[in-house]
Amino acid sequence: MGAVLNRLLATLLLVCCGVVATGAAASAAACPEKTPPVNQQTKRADAVFTGTIVERSEPGNDVTYTVAVDEIFKGNVGEQATVSTPARLKDCGLPALGTGDEYVIFATADGEQFTTTSDSGTTLATDAHVDKVQTLLGPPTSPVPPEPVEATFTMVADEATSIERLVAPGLALVIVGLLGLALVAAIGRRKA
Repeated sequence: MGAVLNRLLATLLLVCCGVVATGAAASAAACPEKTPPVNQQTKRADAVFTGTIVERSEPGNDVTYTVAVDEIFKGNVGEQATVSTPARLKDCGLPALGTGDEYVIFATADGEQFTTTSDSGTTLATDAHVDKVQTLLGPPTSPVPPEPVEATFTMVADEATSIERLVAPGLALVIVGLLGLALVAAIGRRKA
């Protein structure tokens, strides 16, 4: 009976080690150590934009940032964006983005809110990084639509044109057309 119990305990120990190893591998795979290159980050992001963190809050297991958007490279983003991230680093979160700092944000859209993680590519907005993004996605747009241009009308003459003056060119074309027809008819009769 002792040998059976030892085998059972050994099997149980191996199963437990396998569960722990699988759990560690799964958690390590959940948040990769290496951030993908910028071209992959731009492809998988729903929105790419630059902006300054104006507010930080920590509701529940997430950190939520309010971002004043400066330039939009990709996606439908307004003048202000709400960006959430996990509150813990081990969950691929970015809980330490600084208020007042400008970032290039790579995010996935969740309705009107956005989510970013440590492997998304979100980083401080250096000139070199913004240039890389612009090379891949083209020039940015502004979150504020341009003011509509108001049309102005300028009078080119002091007086309105008379009806005779408006009709004269058309009447001249009709007369020339009729004369042309008469000439063609006359030439046609001569040949016949």
